[in-house]
Amino acid sequence: MGNSHSSAYLASTTCALVVSGVVWHKVCTSPPPWIKELDALGQPRKQKLAGAAVVCGGSIAGTVAARVLADHFEHVILVDPELEDIQKAKTRIMQYNAGHVLLKLFTDGARRLWSNFDNELRNAGGRFVCADFQTHYSGVSVPAPYWEYPDGGLPTTLAMRRSSSQKALYQLLMQHPAAANITVWPGTVRGMKISDNKACIESVVVRKLDGAQITVADVGLVIDCTGTTQAGMKWLENAGITLPADLRCSYRPNIRYSTICFSVSPELESKLPIPNSKRNTLAPYLYVEHFEYGLKAAVLLHTDNNTMQLMMSSSEDGNLPRSLSEIIPFLSTIGGHAPVPAWFVETLEMLCECCPEPSFDNIRIPDQSYVKYHSVPAGTLPSNFIAIGDSNLQLNPVHGQGFAKVMLNAITLNTLLHSVSSTLPRDFSIRYFKTNAARTEGMWDGTRMHDYAASTCEPMAGETRDTGRFARWFELKLLSAATKYADVASALWHIRHLVASERVLFAPMVLAKVLWTQSRF
Repeated sequence: MGNSHSSAYLASTTCALVVSGVVWHKVCTSPPPWIKELDALGQPRKQKLAGAAVVCGGSIAGTVAARVLADHFEHVILVDPELEDIQKAKTRIMQYNAGHVLLKLFTDGARRLWSNFDNELRNAGGRFVCADFQTHYSGVSVPAPYWEYPDGGLPTTLAMRRSSSQKALYQLLMQHPAAANITVWPGTVRGMKISDNKACIESVVVRKLDGAQITVADVGLVIDCTGTTQAGMKWLENAGITLPADLRCSYRPNIRYSTICFSVSPELESKLPIPNSKRNTLAPYLYVEHFEYGLKAAVLLHTDNNTMQLMMSSSEDGNLPRSLSEIIPFLSTIGGHAPVPAWFVETLEMLCECCPEPSFDNIRIPDQSYVKYHSVPAGTLPSNFIAIGDSNLQLNPVHGQGFAKVMLNAITLNTLLHSVSSTLPRDFSIRYFKTNAARTEGMWDGTRMHDYAASTCEPMAGETRDTGRFARWFELKLLSAATKYADVASALWHIRHLVASERVLFAPMVLAKVLWTQSRF
């Protein structure tokens, strides 16, 4: 009888554990909410919200925000001092000529906002390629999950320079039928007026390029898209809103990167010794140095209109290439567990020899900052103020998340606006920031913890370079497991492209493989 009871207990316990494991696996691997919300992106509401939505900044964040808001508001005003001539190079955007990687989430969202996105971007010279960086961590390949898709065709994303894609997106915005209610004002936002009870923004002051000041009354929503300027904090405080002293936190990565842009003729491109399997990818090759060696990286991007961009980063001052003769010597300083392949070195040698006068763009990455609007006490922020992109959360651009982060913000905003019936509720702003923080704070933590590994990094107040040691240990275990197990590699790829949440790493079999795999690094 005792054995019978013990057997029954063991059987029931085993069954419960199996069921719990199956349920937990399903929870961890289910699509994140923003993937489901993509279906509503680009869908206009039947009854537009009253008032003007004022978009403060016309870069990528401002362009995407204006497109979303045109589906919701009677009138959208896009303010930026460099929109008078869209063809002119943008001097206020630090990374305008720098290398960019456009993750899958950005392209997925853009295709919903503009049904003709692919055709128009191709017409502008853009390329749609497999969303594969060809990542090699410390020289070891971390594969992308081609095996999960029909005929081994990985989903595509856009390969295009920032300077080209920004112009094309703005033209798409102004050609869209929703642009009928968009007004573009070349100028800058100088401030705003808050209602007497501080519940909402009533008006916004805009200074045009000729010096004239115009007040926009009947404001429905104000969106800070000023990027690294993060001007929203100043506007709020000048209008009488008391913000916490520690609202903005920041750290200094002390990383620099150089982008060399080559004009590559089709004839030369065909002769480059790039393996055929890597030609139709976002990057034919990416080498990321192990943080014990340093934080150097090198990536070759095959971009638009017969161009290729070589981006190199370093945490050391003064050693980035500034001439063709310095490129190969810099590459030889990158250390790791496996060497840079000979074909990559030969490709760069051919580009240096055969491409006339490539451009060099060297940048020192500024402090990375996070304005934690979601931590402001309820009832403090005006109901009709939000921030999108770098004006809320600025990430180390070397990690390549900027465009996709903007699209994630836009998806969140669109979903919340669709939930509004006629007027914005008093808690609209804080709802946006709290929802957005739940979706993006992992990027802030993950990239910050990684950057702390560099001896030159200066952590944010209250932290040291030792902060995040466990996260870096887990990162190396994860990368090691991804080189051995298809499901781990798939999880990592989907997270990197922001089409899966970090919780997929806690699916039972994925987590077990990560923890059991001996680190290769």
